[in-house]
Order: sequence, then C-alpha cells, then structure tokens
Amino acid sequence: MPQNIKTVLLKYLLILVVFFLGSYASYAQSPLNKTVTVDADRQPLAVVLDNISMQGGFHFSYVKEFIHDDSLVTIHVSNRSVKQVLDILFQGNFQFREIGDQIIIQPGTSSKEKWFVVSGHVKDAVTGSPINNASVYERVQLISTMTNEQGYYKIRLRERERAAAMLTVSKELYRDTIMLILTGHDQELDASIKPAPPIQLSVVDINKYSHVEQTMFGRFFISSRQRMQSLNLSDFFTKQPYQYSLVPAIGTHGKIGSQVINKFSLNLIGGYTAGLRGVELASVFNIDQKDVKWLQIAGVFNIVGGRMTGVQLAGVHNHTMDSLKGVQAAGVSNVLKYGFRGVQASGVYGQTGAYSEGAQLSGAISHAGGKTQGVQAAGLISVARGVVSGAQLAGAVNYAQGIGGAQIAGLVNVNIDTTNGTQIAGAINYTKRLKGAQIASWMNVSIDTTSGAQISGLVNYAGILKGVQIGLFNYADSSDGYSIGLVSFVRRGYHQVQIYTNEVLDLNIAYKSGNRKLYSLMLAGMSFGDKKAYSFGYGIGHDFKLSPLAFITTEATSQYLYLGDWNATNTMIRLQAAWNRRLAKKITFFAGPTFTVYHSDKLDVSEPEHEIKVPRHYSPFDFGDGLFSWFGWHIGIAFF
Repeated sequence: MPQNIKTVLLKYLLILVVFFLGSYASYAQSPLNKTVTVDADRQPLAVVLDNISMQGGFHFSYVKEFIHDDSLVTIHVSNRSVKQVLDILFQGNFQFREIGDQIIIQPGTSSKEKWFVVSGHVKDAVTGSPINNASVYERVQLISTMTNEQGYYKIRLRERERAAAMLTVSKELYRDTIMLILTGHDQELDASIKPAPPIQLSVVDINKYSHVEQTMFGRFFISSRQRMQSLNLSDFFTKQPYQYSLVPAIGTHGKIGSQVINKFSLNLIGGYTAGLRGVELASVFNIDQKDVKWLQIAGVFNIVGGRMTGVQLAGVHNHTMDSLKGVQAAGVSNVLKYGFRGVQASGVYGQTGAYSEGAQLSGAISHAGGKTQGVQAAGLISVARGVVSGAQLAGAVNYAQGIGGAQIAGLVNVNIDTTNGTQIAGAINYTKRLKGAQIASWMNVSIDTTSGAQISGLVNYAGILKGVQIGLFNYADSSDGYSIGLVSFVRRGYHQVQIYTNEVLDLNIAYKSGNRKLYSLMLAGMSFGDKKAYSFGYGIGHDFKLSPLAFITTEATSQYLYLGDWNATNTMIRLQAAWNRRLAKKITFFAGPTFTVYHSDKLDVSEPEHEIKVPRHYSPFDFGDGLFSWFGWHIGIAFF
C-alpha cells in the first residue's frame, strides 16, 4: 500500500478511536465577539447593559464612579458584535477586558483627552424625510454612530491639533456625503444626502453553493485539496447507485466522490458526498453537500448542506443547513438553519433557525427561531422566537413571542406578546396581554389587557383587567373585571376611606379598593370607655347605582374581635347594606341595616377592662355553644 494512503488511514483511524472514547470538542465564542441587537430610546445605561448581557449570556463588571449607569442613552443596532455596541455606547472612552463569562469595563488611555460633540439630522435630499440607520463616521479617528428613526445622530470626537475634521455620512442606496467641521466646540450640523443611481442586481441562489466545508467538523475532516476540488467542480454533479468509502476520497469513487449523489452509501469511518436518495451509513460521520433523502445514520455526526427529507440519526450531533421534513434525532445536539416539519429529538440541545411544525424535544434546551406549531419540550429551557401554536413545555423556563395554546414550565413562563391559551408555572408567569388563563404559585404578570383569569398563590398584576384575579395580592392599573384576594388595588379604580359607628364598636375605619362591580374592604374598629374591645377584618362589596348622587352598597365582612385574650376565638360575620348620598365631590354620607353572626369559644372573659360586645338589647338569636346573631345598623361618612 502506498505511503500516503497509509498516512491518511492512520489519521482517520486515530480520529475514530478518539471519538469512541467520547471526546467531543465544543466551540465557545468569546463574549466580545457575540452578536446582539439593541433597540433603546432614552433608556438608562444600566438597563441597556443588562439587555446586552442577557442576549450574550455573560455579565458586566465596572466601577460606578467611572460609569454613570443611570444616564439615558439612545441606540439602535442589529446583529452587531458586543465590542461594536460597547464602542458606540461609550464612544471610544473605555476599554473592555474578558475574564471567563465577564466583560470588565475600564477607563481607556484616552479618557482624559478633550472631546467635543457634533449632532444633527440626516434627511433625504429629494423628499426631505428623515433617514434612519445611516452611518456617520470620522475616517481618521475611526469613530462612528448611526441615526435613529428621526434621522438624529450624535457623535463625540477627540479634539486634535487640526483645526478641521471631516464627517462622512453613508447609507445603502444613497451617495456618500462629506461634512467639514471645525474642532474644539460642540455644534449642530444637518446633512441632506441624495439617492444613488439605480443598479440592476442579478438573482443569486444562496442554496446553490454548499457551506458544509465551513462548519467546525467540515474544516477538520475535509482537507484543503478536497475543498478546492468541490469549488472547482461546483457545477458538476452525477448520480450513482451506490458508493463505499473508508474515509473521504478513499472509496469506490475516489476523489470525485464529493460530486456524486448516491442511492446507497456506506462509510467505514466517514464519507463526503454530493447527496443521497436512499440510505447512508457511517461509523463516525456523513457529510453531504446537497439534499439528503431518506435515511442517514452516523455513529457521531451528520452534516447536510441542503434539505433533509426522511430520518437523520446521529450518536452525537446532526447539522442540516436548510430545512427538515421527517425525523432528526441525536444523542447530544441537533441544529437546523431553517425550520422543520416532523420531529426533532436531542439529548441536550435542539435548534431550528425558523419555523417548527411538529415536535421539538430536548433533554436540556430547545430553540426555535420562528413560528412553532405543535410541541416544543425541553428538560430545562424552551425558546421560541415566534408564535407557539400548540404546547411549549420546559422543566425550568419557557420563552415565546406569542402563545396559541399552552405554556407550561417548572419555574418561569415568559411570553412577550399575546397569550391565547394557558400559562402554568411553578413560580412566575409573564405575558404582554392575556386571553385565557395564568396559573402560578408566586406571581402572574400581564402588562397589557387581561381577558381571562389570573390565579396565583401570592401576586397578580394586570394592566387593564377585563377578567378575574384570584390571589393574596391583586393589582390592576384599571379594571372592568373582578379582583378577589386579601388586598386588591386598582390604581385608576374605586378608592374610599370610611369612618363610621355601629351597634358593636364606637369607631370603625374601612378602606375600599377595586371597582364598583367588586371591591375589597380592610377594616378595623374599637370601643371606648370602661369596657374595651378591638376588631380587625376583611370584606368584599358591590355598588348599585341609583342616580349620579345616590347608590346602594351591599357588603359581607369577617372580623376578629379582641376582648383581652388572644387565645379566645371571637369572630363576627356581617352582612350589611347602606344607602349612600354624595354630599360633596369627595364626601359621602351612608347609613343602613346589618345582620351579624357572632361566635365565641370563651364567654367568661376574665379581663375586667374588656367585655363581650354582644348587644343584648338587640334581642340576639341564641343558637347555643357561643353562637349568636342579631340585626343592627351602621352609619358614617366616606371620603374620596
């Protein structure tokens, strides 16, 4: 056997042993090189930095004496590196250092230099309309910024020995415009730029040229000569019934194997072919430049440069650079550039770049880049960057941009758009608007309109409530629904403070909050004189409007009565109605009858200063075992 063949065989046999021992190298992108999208108008710098860190999965560290993170900033960038965004935010004054998953922001060597600010607007010279996302930069200092939606820009330049500097304005489909400025002082300078002459662009098929050679595995397993061969023969492809190979370029089709589409392909270690219309098997890897149909199985990984139709199975990793129709399953990870119809199952991580129709299942993380129809499930985190029509399930956290079905998580559900269905979380639910139900043990948040039900063990928050809130604490900015809980507060709703007396206690104070359909009462009372009694409790009520100045209230309250012994149980349940008459804009008189049911498990209170306040002269009904009831009254004044 020739020496070069022996060398290649030894190389791939060594690779095979390494893979079978379980060595799987992962690629980690440095924090400063990660791409982020930031869209902020006059937001605090701290909020913008938190947004960047969440997108990139890292943390910022800095000294607040040097950085005023409460400063308001405006920035609009899309798919820029973290380093570029930070340069725009800090305008070249600071330097950035990476330590693990942290970026440390430090003053730069030029932070003591003198600076001046140039600002203004960029407009279309023909229409006069503002131009957004235009680049404004200084060529020598390499400092740039971009205009916002109003065409406004603001750039900070160093003061140099030269008396003048030049700013260049550039925008796609427009001619570059140069502005001459005098240095040394802040100034405003507007620019009008002219559209460039139209250019006839040819149609380019981006799927025509495969990029499997540029993937991490492709660069490692395909030699430079093989990559050059594929480029030279990019317009030549042929079909054969079968192929057998030991490693790429060593097999039945030799070096031309990368340009052959096969019906049956068997690779002892790995293969590199043009595509498949049948079955492909490999002990380590399969790499196909174009589309693959119908069954592809590899012990370690599969890479497909086109569409995958059928079943794709790998012990570690599958990567399809277009879309999938069928089943994609891997022991560790699956990656799709676009979407799929069918099933994607991963032991650790699953990703689709666009739509998902079917089931996406992952042991740890599922990520869908677009609309999801079906089921998305992960052991830890499910992320859908589109609307989920079906079910999104996660052991810890779900994230979606719209729900039309169910979102269920062990800890937190986040939906930044409308929830048409149900959110169920072990801790917190968050949505922009709700048309369905939120159920959580801690907190439900719907920042816009809530048409449905919020049920939590602690807190419910709604912007505009048109449904029902059930929780210990309920909050709504405005309400046309019902809030049921210990404390229900509607900021633009019904608020009233009552001071009144009744047949049991000399002085009572109550606070009402909610709306006229259903409001809650928190109340307290006491008696003066020789015989003391104290009370506190909670209730709910409803208003019936009679006229612009008069209305009737009906209320049910439960109160604890303290009579000198906390070990005694003294409770009153009162049903009360009142006629209310508005005396002034924020003053109302009310009076009406009550019916009270009283229970005490200790009738012989020994404290001389206290007395069981059962009004005997109201002819109470005695049911025995410390249970009484009677008819009474209450009268008072309400404010607000």
